[in-house]
Amino acid sequence: MSNQTIADVAVQSDATDTALANALAKPRIISIPKKQSLIRYFSMATQFLTWPIAYIFFHSLYKVTINDRQNLKKIVSPFILISNHVASYDSFLFRLVLGFWASHLPLRFMAVDKFDYKHLNFLTRIGVIKALYALFGVFVIVPGKGVEENLKVASDIIMDGGNVVIYPEGKIVKKEGVSEFKRGAAVLVQKTNVPVLPVSFRISGEEGAVKKRLTVNIGEPLWIPENMDEGNITQVFYNSIVNLYNK
Repeated sequence: MSNQTIADVAVQSDATDTALANALAKPRIISIPKKQSLIRYFSMATQFLTWPIAYIFFHSLYKVTINDRQNLKKIVSPFILISNHVASYDSFLFRLVLGFWASHLPLRFMAVDKFDYKHLNFLTRIGVIKALYALFGVFVIVPGKGVEENLKVASDIIMDGGNVVIYPEGKIVKKEGVSEFKRGAAVLVQKTNVPVLPVSFRISGEEGAVKKRLTVNIGEPLWIPENMDEGNITQVFYNSIVNLYNK
């Protein structure tokens, strides 16, 4: 993380600290519909069956450490899961994070189908990305379409009792540290009034190392007060991920 970013995190206002404390307070009781859909059951099956592949893949490439898994037991569906975005395979990493007997499946991932990387755009053109998205319950948003419009599907999933994963950075960030958050996750929590689980990913190690270290830190669930504005919510989310990343 750059010195500037560390300084920004270190100098937090009392208001932000209070907001984070409030977010860790006792959860509110909410009412949600019990409707189920075909895509939910299908993605639950495909995600469940992916665990052995995810386990072999990530443990072959990295020295994997997953901390504070007990925090997964402190949250019930529906919820929003936020994380920094370090690689194109982060969504598969979540399957490893949840463990084999995962009670929170399926996770529904918010994603785009146009990328900053040529190889991913090539995979989109030949249909690979579309097929993977269909298999694993990913839904696509369109940059420039507007936050409210792009969040309609996510809101419907949550109100149907599902769990949505958002990367608030809005892109893959390969450099060290956590980049600025966009406001989409804050708007979604305002619309749905559900808890948020923060998770950080960090890849560390010397360049050229046979295996780098992949550290996953799972935070305490956050319950956001109804009267908090989206700017403060976004700052709470950013601070929670930065604190986990630097743990």
